[in-house]
Amino acid sequence: MNTAELSKIQSLIQKMNIDGWLLYDFRASNVLALEILGIPTTSHLTRRFFYYIPATGTPVKIVNGIEADNLRHLPGQELKYGSHSSLEAHLRRVLFPGSTIAMEYSPNDAIPYLSKLDAGMFEFLKTFQVNIICSGDLITLFNAVWTEQQYQENIPVAQELTKIVRRAFALIKEKIQSNTDVNEYEVQQFIMAEFDRCGFITDYPPIVGVNENGANPHYEPTKEVHKPIHKGDFVLIDLWAKQNKPEGVWADITWVGYVGTEIPEKYVKIFSIVKEARDAGLALVTDRFAAGKEVRGYEVDNAVRNVITQAGYGDYFIHRTGHSITTEVHGSGPHMDNFETFDDRRIFPSTSFSIEPGIYLPGDFGVRLEIDVFIHPDGKVEFTGDEKQEEIIAILA
Repeated sequence: MNTAELSKIQSLIQKMNIDGWLLYDFRASNVLALEILGIPTTSHLTRRFFYYIPATGTPVKIVNGIEADNLRHLPGQELKYGSHSSLEAHLRRVLFPGSTIAMEYSPNDAIPYLSKLDAGMFEFLKTFQVNIICSGDLITLFNAVWTEQQYQENIPVAQELTKIVRRAFALIKEKIQSNTDVNEYEVQQFIMAEFDRCGFITDYPPIVGVNENGANPHYEPTKEVHKPIHKGDFVLIDLWAKQNKPEGVWADITWVGYVGTEIPEKYVKIFSIVKEARDAGLALVTDRFAAGKEVRGYEVDNAVRNVITQAGYGDYFIHRTGHSITTEVHGSGPHMDNFETFDDRRIFPSTSFSIEPGIYLPGDFGVRLEIDVFIHPDGKVEFTGDEKQEEIIAILA
């Protein structure tokens, strides 16, 4: 953490009208704190440390004497402890009764991604008569906000993913029309080759799921286990990638197609419900920002899930609506979720997330339609990429 980053954090703390941010770790249990403080997870972290950033003034490092080097790169006053009584004395110098501090704590474990403060340490810190709140919004504003350069570099990636998925469907068409065998794994590897051609990277190979495999949200074909693709099959393709640079941000989309010319009504019906749900989530975010009103992750999930539930398929939408997107494909900002978790974090300008509702009919087929959303600094809401899918791809048309 450099001087500019410290100044940014203190400005955010002041805007939240709290007294400070207390970053705590024991044996790399708080990966969020390590990332923010620039401490590798491979560091020799066998003792507790605290790094307190006040709203104004000098930060304080409370570190065990035999591991002081782990925080040596950080600005601030260093307080070394050895015994538990000396640790308590140092904390008492920093934490004032009645003050409000942010930590990686989520009441009732509502957002487990943020819940890094163990119950015992929470109880111990409460003896100092401090009010502990969730640091979620601080983490979003510090760690999940895109720069203008990241946005500009992401746009061609998002656009190219749409072109790649269309080329993947075209590959299936070519193989079927030439009576050549084609399977899920071959299409997956075609997409991976396209990533290489474009200079993109991914963390896992894309999902290509035929019929019942598309009803498994995390299905992945392999060289050993995959299904052939035939006429009359329904195909789901989920692909995600970014530029091959540490500061690159991800694009992540899902499209579906039918290997035929006339698409059966059962597919059209489910597709239409999922599309309406996706668009309801996008509309909520767009309308809220246009009106200058805040919107939180769980509210987007509610708007999307209500459409599917009212259509009678709520039991078949089995995951959250979307995830934060940063330099990690599942980023540290708010997720669109009131299903797996209760994510009440606020969505801020210059952040991005996916909206990806799905209906999964076990043993039959699944439909997921995924778009990425970016909130511009002025509140304009954009789904990135050239287009969002408006109808099932008739692969043989």
